[in-house]
Amino acid sequence: MKKWILVVLIATGTGNMLSAQEIPGKLSGGLESNNQFYVDDKATKAQAPRDKIGTNSYFTLNYTLKNFYAGIQLESYLPVLMGYPEGLKGTKLTHRFAGYRNDKIDITAGHFYEQFGNGLIFRSYEERQLGIDNIMDGVNVRFTPLKSIRFKALYGLQRVLMENGEGIVRGADLELDLLDLLKVRQAWGLTIGGSVVNRYQKYTGPDETFPPEVNAYSARLGLTHAHYNLNIEYVNKSADPTELNKNILKKGSVLYINQTITTNKNLSMDIAFRRVESMDFRTDRTQKDNIAMVNYLPALTKLYTYSLPNIYPYATQTMGEIGGKADIYYHLKRGSALGGHYGTKLSLTASLYRNLDTVRLKSKEGFSAAFWKFGPTELYRDVNVSMERRWSPLVKTIFSYMNLHYNQGYIQGPGFGMVHADIAMADVLLNFNRKHALRVEAQHMWTVDDEKNWAAALLEYSYAPRWSFFASDMFNYQSKKIHYFSFGGACNYKAARVSLSYGRQRAGLLCVGGICRMVPAYSGANLSFTYNF
Repeated sequence: MKKWILVVLIATGTGNMLSAQEIPGKLSGGLESNNQFYVDDKATKAQAPRDKIGTNSYFTLNYTLKNFYAGIQLESYLPVLMGYPEGLKGTKLTHRFAGYRNDKIDITAGHFYEQFGNGLIFRSYEERQLGIDNIMDGVNVRFTPLKSIRFKALYGLQRVLMENGEGIVRGADLELDLLDLLKVRQAWGLTIGGSVVNRYQKYTGPDETFPPEVNAYSARLGLTHAHYNLNIEYVNKSADPTELNKNILKKGSVLYINQTITTNKNLSMDIAFRRVESMDFRTDRTQKDNIAMVNYLPALTKLYTYSLPNIYPYATQTMGEIGGKADIYYHLKRGSALGGHYGTKLSLTASLYRNLDTVRLKSKEGFSAAFWKFGPTELYRDVNVSMERRWSPLVKTIFSYMNLHYNQGYIQGPGFGMVHADIAMADVLLNFNRKHALRVEAQHMWTVDDEKNWAAALLEYSYAPRWSFFASDMFNYQSKKIHYFSFGGACNYKAARVSLSYGRQRAGLLCVGGICRMVPAYSGANLSFTYNF
């Protein structure tokens, strides 16, 4: 505790102290500290660990001077919060970098984040809620000799938990804006791009044919217009035997097609298709879950912010899936009979994913799969309709309905079956004035499968710009008959924010942007502090 009192004092004092000295350049940074106090809970059978206090904390410091920049990040897990990888432990300087940039070139030495194309072949990023930080440690170069030519090249090691992993990553990406390059003035835009990524990890086992390196290639096409956008990317990956795929010599691939259509000011559509085959791609072939991932394969489903739909979130099946999502948005005009005085927003979202149609092979390749054919097993299907409307300056509502098919046994493991559920959601926002607002949520799930019916409610009151308070509950009233309650509040003061809450966490999948991790059940109090300067 004394250590973190010192860190807080340093973080909250550094910005003011250095700015007062009129040093050249610009200094920025921040502190984020999340602390959990655990208690035993007989109702959920959650047991507090021996050390009843967990802490995840991050301190960043960035400096820029004209074209030069540098930064560091200190992380501390004392110990790590429950549900995060156990390999996150101790205190360490995890990021340190320096670089130079101008209009043509940007060179970074040390730690850096990067992405090629849609991230299907390579993405280095951080998502603290999931314990993901696969930042690279090496050299990254971005070269833009012309506005229509964009080149990237990188070389380095990837962070795996608190250390650098063994796998060496090399990669390059080139994107061309063809019409601009050819100086053809059109209402359309046309881009093409390609990437190559090589991962090498030393192999010391007895198999002389085992490939120590993996090569991946991608090609992409982009077509843009005021009313239409098309994005296509295809990735091919060489054989990559791991513990997860039982060491088969199966090549991997991803095909991604996305179209956005805007017919007029009131109607728009977003349609996506994706086929994934043997695309678990890591710098360390022995790792599992979200550790040491090279690429990024989020679930292409609607991202729900409500609690009950997130009981059964879809996670991308990297060994094989085929399907997609369609979003349709329609805006009823202001002043019309159906749109009302302020207008009304309608949306329809549908997602469907199935396994691949595979045939087992006796060779080391393991299996073959028809490219365009959907497999016999449904993995996930949802249909969601939503209406958002402001009735007056005081009242705004969102009403939603969801029909869900969720193959829990395929996604979460043996012992589960298919879940068929219907979920209704009502979200009411009352803006009393510029300072006072109250948001009320009510949700219900009907299902005869798994844990059967659920109900949920939320009350959230805010007094802008400083205070907010909430109380919520999820109640599994037909099966376990457990209330997963939570209540708390937050205070904002200038660049600082403090929040305090108490409640129960349900065991299950936690997903952010379609990337998921399993979390255990736990109960207790949470204290969070953030400060930015």
